[in-house]
Order: sequence, then structure tokens, then C-alpha cells
Amino acid sequence: MPLPRFLKLDPADRAPILDAATREFAEHGFEGASQNRIIEASGISKGAMYYYFADKADLYGTVVDRAVAQMLEAIGPLDPFDDAPSFWAACEAYVERATMVAFAMPELARLAKHVYRNEAGVLDALAARAAAYVEQVLARGQRVGAVRTDVPLPLLTQAAMGLLMALDRWFADNLSTTPPDELAALGPKSIELCRDLLSPKPRPNPPRKGKKS
Repeated sequence: MPLPRFLKLDPADRAPILDAATREFAEHGFEGASQNRIIEASGISKGAMYYYFADKADLYGTVVDRAVAQMLEAIGPLDPFDDAPSFWAACEAYVERATMVAFAMPELARLAKHVYRNEAGVLDALAARAAAYVEQVLARGQRVGAVRTDVPLPLLTQAAMGLLMALDRWFADNLSTTPPDELAALGPKSIELCRDLLSPKPRPNPPRKGKKS
């Protein structure tokens, strides 16, 4: 978190600092980023930078938090649903919007590649917050019969998070090198993978007992 005095700044004064830092971290990652370049690009003094942020990790965490908030706002909430088909339709629409936002915000998508290296521990904090949200969505899905209930919800959440993070990382790594139409076509396939993992499974028929002679 930034130091409290940064949060007291007018949003218009905070934006140039975070914009410059976002560009630097998206281009070079945490380890390769230069605070001096960020200071120069943002137009503030070195003293002011340390007045607002304890260190580079503090600044990086603030940049990542803002990027996530911007992307989530652009994607919007999960559409309403009241049964299994509308649950999965809402999930597919969410992935569709997320793909479009990634194309519209390529700088933030590039930043995501570095986030997955867990530099400065930012991925751990994000994953914990994401897992809490995913567990809520799965619980809602269970109530409408869209999500299996034969596995404990915490375990199901961890399994879903493993798949979702693998998918998200793949998209982040390949966004700049894969044609947009190919990436867009992979959205429904991603939901199909999630559906295979999470949907209720039919119980196998018990073996028939042999007839007595």
C-alpha cells in the first residue's frame, strides 16, 4: 500500500505517477524497472517519490492493484443467472468481455505477464483475493445446479483456481503473438475446460448382481 500522504493527493495528481510507473513495470517488470526513469517520466522529485512510497515494491503493489481494479471495472460484474444454462452463459460472456478488455488495454496485459513471476509477492495477494471471489461464484453456481457438490467447496475452489490461473497466464503470455481471432475463439474453449471440471457428474450405474443359479 502507498503511504497515506499519497492517498491524500488529488486523483489528477496521482495519475501521472501511476501512469509512468505502469509503463515502466509493463516494459521491464519489477526487477528491471528503474525508479529514476519513473521519477523522470512522472515529473516529480526523488524526494517526493519516497514521500509517497516506502520503496519500489510499495509502488509496484500500488500499480498492480490499480491495474486490476481498472480491468475489473472495464469487464463488469458477472451477468445475472438463475439456472445452470444461464450460469455458464454468464461465465462465457465474462470471458468474452475480459478478452476484449485485454486487447483494449495491452499495457495492462503486458503487466500481467510480469505479475505471474510473483515479483515482490504481488501474485500471492491477488490469488488470495481471486480465490475468495471464485468460491463465492461457485457457491452461487451450486445453488442453481450448475456446479458439482460432491467435492468440498474449498477443494473445488483450489482446483478451479489452478485451472483459471493457468488459462490467464497462457493468455497473458500469448496475447501479443497470437492473432485476435484465434484468442477470441479460445474463450469458449476455456469455459468448456472449466465446465468439464466443475459441472455435476452423473453417478455411474452400480454393477448388476449376478443371478443365483
